[in-house]
Amino acid sequence: MPGEALYVLAYIGANISFMPFLVLLLPRRVVALGLPGGGGEHLLSALVLVGGITASLANIAAGHASDRALARTGNRRQAIGAGLACLMASYVLLALAHAPMVLATGVIAFQIAVNLLFAPIGALIADHIPDNRKGRIAGLLNCGQPIASGSVALIAWAAPTDGLSGFVATAALIVGCVLPLLVLWPFGTVERRAIPAGSVPLPASASHPAPLPVRNIALAWGSRFLLQLGAVLLTNYLYSYVAYLLHGAMVMRGFRADAVVGWLSLGAGLAACGGAVVIGHVSDLLADRRKLLIASALTAAAALAGMALAPDWPVLAAGFALFHLSLAAFFSVEAAFVAEMVALSPSRGRLLGIMNLSNTFPAIVTAGLALEATKQTALDAGMPRLLLACAAGCVLAAALAAAIRVASKPSS
Repeated sequence: MPGEALYVLAYIGANISFMPFLVLLLPRRVVALGLPGGGGEHLLSALVLVGGITASLANIAAGHASDRALARTGNRRQAIGAGLACLMASYVLLALAHAPMVLATGVIAFQIAVNLLFAPIGALIADHIPDNRKGRIAGLLNCGQPIASGSVALIAWAAPTDGLSGFVATAALIVGCVLPLLVLWPFGTVERRAIPAGSVPLPASASHPAPLPVRNIALAWGSRFLLQLGAVLLTNYLYSYVAYLLHGAMVMRGFRADAVVGWLSLGAGLAACGGAVVIGHVSDLLADRRKLLIASALTAAAALAGMALAPDWPVLAAGFALFHLSLAAFFSVEAAFVAEMVALSPSRGRLLGIMNLSNTFPAIVTAGLALEATKQTALDAGMPRLLLACAAGCVLAAALAAAIRVASKPSS
């Protein structure tokens, strides 16, 4: 459907708003500052920590603001437009930030702006997508992060060194993805009491299965949090870890960290897109989404363990791709599940903001651990141990998913 296609494209743009920045633009800007000793690692970890705290608060506030915009105008179009404008302003500040304090200010502004864009876009699945299509649309939406990871390769090719061009190229991609939704806006308005098809709170029947218990939301939150620990670790520290390996255990002549990170991100993006779409569609057909959550979490654990123990680049690249595939599959199923739960609430933007804490808290935890690790040894040297710890977290996430109580879908 045209409207769903524009929605998916805009969601991809929302992911591009932060992925190239966190994976490539920010780490190499920190390196370009040339801080002595371990100052670069400390600054990067501090920026990730501050950014995570800011994002945690900003997403809830942005979700609440978009709920108010929805109540006032009947849609979230204005909220998305305002978020896009704020994001472009933050990119200008970041592109000109060549001192630690200016960069820190830019990161805070960036995190606020990203969430002003992301919160209203994320809520559209609960506003407009019927339950019997939430899984496949969530699968397409979860291609957003892998595609954004793949866009790192494009940014690295277009702007191989730190400078203004990387920020300009990223901003252009974001606008190109989000603007069509704003200009064409295919969804119209949402009636005050309109509820997505299949979500009417009637007693369980052949056409309306009973809603799942609220405890499932908490379990889904916990499992997503645990998987995101590994995702945040690789997002924020992949560049420095690759640079460390290129100068030590896995030397590759003629390759720079920018190029290797770009190729790793491209391969992971291609692998994850296929998994997200297929698994999201399959979850709409199954009576029990939980089985897919468990399988995806365990696969993610195996992938992280493989990266931690990888003897060479092919094994590390395969583990990186498999992790992103399983991550995208898990998030597709979990997003559809959560969207069903919050669809009945007029405060679904704020509720999704609370759910988004499972995405931002891991950044705070990981950055805190990284800051502590740099007191004892180089963070990059300790990365295998951190990857194994995150793998253990994925196993626990599978256990939490197994505890979810599932209401069977009626047979057709």
